[in-house]
Amino acid sequence: MGINYSSKMPDLDFNYDKNHHVTGDQLPDPQEDPIIPGARIPLRKVGIAPVDLPIVVKRRDGTTQILQAEASLYCSLDDPNAKGLNLSRLYLLMHETIKDHLTIDGIKNALKELAEKQGSKNAYCKLRFKYPWTQTALRSRLSDYEIGEGNKLRGHIAYKTELEGRYHDGDYRFFLTVDYVYSSTCPCSFELAYDARVKRNQAANAHSQRSIMKVTIEFDPTKIVWIEDLVELCRENIPTEVQIVVKRLDEQAFAELNGSNLLFSEDVCRIMYQALDVWFEKNRIKDFLIVVQHMESLHNWDAIAICSKYDPLEHPGCLS
Repeated sequence: MGINYSSKMPDLDFNYDKNHHVTGDQLPDPQEDPIIPGARIPLRKVGIAPVDLPIVVKRRDGTTQILQAEASLYCSLDDPNAKGLNLSRLYLLMHETIKDHLTIDGIKNALKELAEKQGSKNAYCKLRFKYPWTQTALRSRLSDYEIGEGNKLRGHIAYKTELEGRYHDGDYRFFLTVDYVYSSTCPCSFELAYDARVKRNQAANAHSQRSIMKVTIEFDPTKIVWIEDLVELCRENIPTEVQIVVKRLDEQAFAELNGSNLLFSEDVCRIMYQALDVWFEKNRIKDFLIVVQHMESLHNWDAIAICSKYDPLEHPGCLS
């Protein structure tokens, strides 16, 4: 079925032929004797993104889980006289090597095969997905007569996660990024509110806001750092994570927890640097980057703080 425009363009057939088939060598190929406008230079990255793709993720408890991811796949175009890449083949490669394969193994295979087939020195693959886990309520229990963490209510929470692999001349680098969402209460505002209450009996409260800490680590793929490990490190050091199961007693507990953890964005960077540096010294990770964003309720802008293990001016190629 088609819409017939032959009265305007009588030289064309407007009936789609679903049975027509040709081989690749019967079609024109712009890669042969290419026309290349502009400067003939190599390109650092050429690829496709985002591509919807089911992936298999191994969990810390030994089980595996199929998750829906957005994938990107790039490689370097090193030949300045080449027109470009066959991008449709990148999807097929991604589908064959990553779909239904354990994630790190799939990324490794995709990077190696992509670099070899395209004659590239560098290849890149990134998977973005939400990683589901659980969170224990601050105080709500299954039973009022039993005390202990095991008796507390639990809720489901998902973490925005990125798993990235890079290939360069036969060497691999792997990176894990987790977005950790928490509440931050301004120390300055807290003191000012306290001053108003003490000196003038004035009702006042400190401003607080939802905040995001994006933590990226570089790790050795033979020494897996589980997503749960990184989340737990964030929870231990910045305990004011946004809550899932909340009753009145939990809301009161959250107010107390925030009061016990007054945080500037700079404080969060320094606290997490100290925690990740312990992992670094124990050779659990090779590098790390921390990006903190406090979405201010007082101002019409965000408070941002960034720190990393290495200075990018002194260590080119490090996380920055």
